[in-house]
Amino acid sequence: MHHRILAVVLLAALSPAVLKAAPFNDKNLEAAVRAALQDPKGELNDEALSKLFVLEVTNKGIADLTGLEKCKNLALLKLTKNQVSNLAPLKDLTNLQSLDLAENKITDISPLAGLTKLQYIELTGNEVANVEPLKGLSALSAIYMGRNKVADLAPLSGLKRLASLGVERNQIKDLGPLASLTNLDNLNLAENKITDITPLAKLGNLRILQLQGNQITDLAPLVAACKADASGSKRFAPYLRLYLKGNPLSDAAKGEQLAQLKGLGVRVDF
Repeated sequence: MHHRILAVVLLAALSPAVLKAAPFNDKNLEAAVRAALQDPKGELNDEALSKLFVLEVTNKGIADLTGLEKCKNLALLKLTKNQVSNLAPLKDLTNLQSLDLAENKITDISPLAGLTKLQYIELTGNEVANVEPLKGLSALSAIYMGRNKVADLAPLSGLKRLASLGVERNQIKDLGPLASLTNLDNLNLAENKITDITPLAKLGNLRILQLQGNQITDLAPLVAACKADASGSKRFAPYLRLYLKGNPLSDAAKGEQLAQLKGLGVRVDF
């Protein structure tokens, strides 16, 4: 009898049907991965996880990303409105091109520093103050970081491919680092602490410029840029939408400067 029990135990141990423990601590994340793989009960081994290229999970209470480090071929990851704070499991996912972590609990984005294929990153509604880890991600064409705690944009100054940048409702005063980002066509700087818009005069590809809710009094730099464009290529002012509500514009700005901008083709919302 004892020999028969031992044989059954050994057969069970050697059977491929016996499942290893899944690498995910968070059951909600595991469920999402299984759903994406269309594999509700199979073993989540390295081979299985290598077939995961896209994972989109919204508002499922996911807090722990442990296990995603094994999903080496992930190209698109969307985890909007979850409870994520630790991004360490993402640090070696070097095939990621699109990352959406909006509405989580993230303060530290340093694990993203090596993800050099990233083209799109969405971090709106977190608690990020330091954007230094994005400094070397030269493939980025879109960054959305509204409603964070960012004050210094200097680390972004070398991201020459950036076409869209959203940093509304942060703590930004200095726009100097943006002067070199001449491919920007969509820039949202609403509800910051901006007084001087001089650096924006160099951004000749802008189509949408949101500046509402700042401390801007003078529009002269934009007027000068639009005048220069009007006498040259005419590829800037006629296509620009400018949003200025909630700024303490001077009488000159509200009068002559706004009139000049409109006369040059700028569509102004004030």
